[in-house]
Amino acid sequence: MKFQYLITSVLGIGLLAWMFSVCSPAGKNKTGHEYMPDMYHPISYEANNYSAYFWNHWESDNAIKKSELSQTRTGVEGTVPRGYTGVYYDGAAALDVVRGKNASNAIAAPVNGSAPFYYVNTEDDRIQCEKTLIDNPFPITKAGLDKAKPLYDVYCGICHGEKGDGQGYLYAGPQAKYPNAPKNLISDEMISAGNGRYYFGIMYGKNVMGAYADKLSFEERWQVIHYIRSLQAKAKGVEYSEKSNTLSNIEKPAHGDATGPVRTPQFATPPPPVN
Repeated sequence: MKFQYLITSVLGIGLLAWMFSVCSPAGKNKTGHEYMPDMYHPISYEANNYSAYFWNHWESDNAIKKSELSQTRTGVEGTVPRGYTGVYYDGAAALDVVRGKNASNAIAAPVNGSAPFYYVNTEDDRIQCEKTLIDNPFPITKAGLDKAKPLYDVYCGICHGEKGDGQGYLYAGPQAKYPNAPKNLISDEMISAGNGRYYFGIMYGKNVMGAYADKLSFEERWQVIHYIRSLQAKAKGVEYSEKSNTLSNIEKPAHGDATGPVRTPQFATPPPPVN
């Protein structure tokens, strides 16, 4: 009886320890143990998820890895993305054609994120991009600034701050995570920075900042740059609106026109090689 009691006690303690190990909590670099597969790591498809399905042991048995299926798809060979229309139009009338507002073309071809960008992610190309990508192809409009504000708040303000002063939630908030301050976008350095520097940063990111090329369309990128300029103007006590621009002599106000003319972007053709 004593022996049976001892065996039962050992098995009971072992079972209890096993149950605790199965449900161990996560901590630091450990995700903890799962009671059953897929209760913590989903098997659903998630776009741009570079670690999708990593924790599921049957990933290696698939004909095509799920992590590969979750990646952004490339265009069909021989086709041109609709976003390429962004580099061929100049003027408000032509923009109406792109947006499907012209009687001869009622199908919109929005300028999406597929507009070409001929610079690679190197320091030389970053410098070259700032030198050659000068004008914002969209004029300053109230509609554009209103559209860009929530985009800036979501994608930029969390780090660079609501005012653009680098005091975003992730750095200066009560649960700050970043030890180094994000770039102060309303500093004299960034006010004097060319539009190409901003656009290049959106396309490729910089340091701990990731790229936003897959999250912002062609027009949205430029409207966000407009909004950053408006924050700079506010900090300097000058005007940056569809009526007047006293911040710089580069961007042109639309003078109340909600659409305004669109100038052909400078990267419609590949830039010259860096000397």
